[in-house]
Amino acid sequence: MNQNEFNSLIESLVDSVKDYNLGDSFDHYDAIHQICEGCDHSFVNYKAWQLVDFVKFDYSELFDQVEMEVKELCYHDQKSTLNDIILDYAFNILKVATLKKYESQVKEEVA
Repeated sequence: MNQNEFNSLIESLVDSVKDYNLGDSFDHYDAIHQICEGCDHSFVNYKAWQLVDFVKFDYSELFDQVEMEVKELCYHDQKSTLNDIILDYAFNILKVATLKKYESQVKEEVA
């Protein structure tokens, strides 16, 4: 994964949020959660590893934020594999990055 692929992935997830639901009960956080859960980078081991590796070295601030979030949730037990943990990191990276990008675009539209 490179920076262009990462940015494109996040942009496509943000676009999915915009198209998700236009009703009065729209909750962008829930939409982002569901969309990121369905993204193959959050459940295919190979893609998750690539994503986490890229973010760890190219977006260390985002990685640190996700690492704190995953540690706070702390639902891994002794039976959790490294792949399980990486999948959690990948999902949370997608969620946090998409949430930040979506909220910044909404602020720009309001301004």
